[in-house]
Amino acid sequence: MKRTGILTIVSLILYLFRSLICGLLIGTMHVNEVLAEGLSIFVVLAVIFFMIRGKERLTYFGICGWEGDGFLKANFFLFFVPLVNLPYVFLGAGIDVMPAILDSIFIGVMEELIFRSFLCRAVEQRLDRNKAIIISSLIFGCFHLINIGNYPLIYVLLQVVYAFSMGIVFAVVFYKTKSILPCMVIHAMVDFLGSYAAEPILIIEAIGTIVCIACAIYCFFLLFRKSVPAG
Repeated sequence: MKRTGILTIVSLILYLFRSLICGLLIGTMHVNEVLAEGLSIFVVLAVIFFMIRGKERLTYFGICGWEGDGFLKANFFLFFVPLVNLPYVFLGAGIDVMPAILDSIFIGVMEELIFRSFLCRAVEQRLDRNKAIIISSLIFGCFHLINIGNYPLIYVLLQVVYAFSMGIVFAVVFYKTKSILPCMVIHAMVDFLGSYAAEPILIIEAIGTIVCIACAIYCFFLLFRKSVPAG
């Protein structure tokens, strides 16, 4: 598909400015916070899906059902990823559940579309699938450097490695199943459970990073490279 790189950039800009749309709805139109969250998410997603409308394009970007029988058995490692944030539910702070759910769904959907679906396809068009997985995951990991200043450096660096590894896992699932939907669901679960973390806990972050690295190695070297030809 042509102009996939442009689609990636436009989607990233919309993703980053969604909070501005939400703020305008709350500040200028005095819309309820939860409603403003929902409306701003709808506006961003509506624009993106308008840009990729058409069954062929939706399928190309993985917005479709997954292929293959025994999905849960073949991709069991996916469910280890959100579990790494489960301790925060018991140790973290209380949250406003509905805004947290909306934010988690939005982040899960948008980051999977941008960094897996769109970016992987854009890199793949110029290089190959293996490089698309590595490059898109590296960019996804480095994207989390925007948290420098919000958290101590050690937590941000762990988050970069965690995100890079998680990106490999999700990219492999995307290519193997030809669907981005399961990645969106798991990603949203990760962010929702992580929203309980008022302050990150080093041991939890370290264990989570190790688990994701193990899943990434398993996915990329044992599942993907041996079963799916590059290119």
